Amino acid sequence: MGGGGGGAFTPRTDDQLDLVPAGADAAVAIGSGCVAAASVAPFLMCVDRAVTAAAAGQTSSVWRGIVDNVSEFVRQPHRALRQPALWMVAGVYAGTYAAANLSDVVGERAHASANSKAAGKFTATTGANMLGGIAKDAAFARMFGAPAAGAGAGLIVPFASYGLFATRDALTVGGAFFLPGALSNALVASGQSKDESTASAVAQLVSPPLMQVVCTPMHLLALNMVNAPVATLAQRVAALKVSTPPALVARSLRMLPAYGIGGILNTTLSARGRDAARRKFLPSAEDLKAVKERLGRRGGAAAAKLADAKGRKAIASIGVAARRGIVEKTKGSEFNPTDDTGDAPFTLRTGMGTGGGGGGGG
Repeated sequence: MGGGGGGAFTPRTDDQLDLVPAGADAAVAIGSGCVAAASVAPFLMCVDRAVTAAAAGQTSSVWRGIVDNVSEFVRQPHRALRQPALWMVAGVYAGTYAAANLSDVVGERAHASANSKAAGKFTATTGANMLGGIAKDAAFARMFGAPAAGAGAGLIVPFASYGLFATRDALTVGGAFFLPGALSNALVASGQSKDESTASAVAQLVSPPLMQVVCTPMHLLALNMVNAPVATLAQRVAALKVSTPPALVARSLRMLPAYGIGGILNTTLSARGRDAARRKFLPSAEDLKAVKERLGRRGGAAAAKLADAKGRKAIASIGVAARRGIVEKTKGSEFNPTDDTGDAPFTLRTGMGTGGGGGGGG
């Protein structure tokens, strides 16, 4: 799955890899991940904070906590947007999405095998999600957990809680990035869905919530070890029986924006960004056609000449300018139709006067 989303990653051709800088693809990968994470972080933070506070008895219920947190964004957005908890969550998912995107870029540029790409992507996304998620949840447990017994004493997160957080995140990432492929194939093979794209979208949305049946009890047990460090096994089981049902529903719903909506947004932004980079550095047949149609026969010949002379970047710029309607023939120019030298002048409607024969507009 490309880029942490439901869509397929489209690798570049050899020509594209030669002409599109790796830095451009890396910038798109990181930028897409950050934008997608920032878009879904507010809702994710509201749920995470509510679940943590409810497990510690700091709010009457998970749902009451979610409502209170959402209300803060409505009534005091300036305060809500400045709280560290929000940007902790955004950082976790920006790192996860960006790691997935960058692993795709590295894999295609290294011409790695399919198995190597899959292993690399799992390692990158799991590592980023686990490191960020564990740090974030440990901080949330201290920030929103039960008050410590001693005055001024802080809550301690035991090693067992870190281990549970790590196991939970490994399962969550697996459910978000690898289970959807198998589920999508199963939907198509069983005849439940005849359209592969629909099956992929459904699988992307359903898979992460399904993993919460296992992951939510782990999460709550880790929090219980923080809030009640001396509780017996029977007391922990009793606490889980009460807190698991509402938390399971809330965390399952949380997975929809985290890996469904956020993943799809990440994939879409990444695909569009990669296409924009391709258009900037390498012209397509559409670019060349636009040049020929707008500049005429001699303009087309000039474009072909540029291509033969490795002027592909110039063609790309001209093609973009032509599609935007800012390229035109120089007024009053008359050409000999038998002359194919390709030296016909043209102008760019840039508002700054005329441009030269190889200039790019966009």
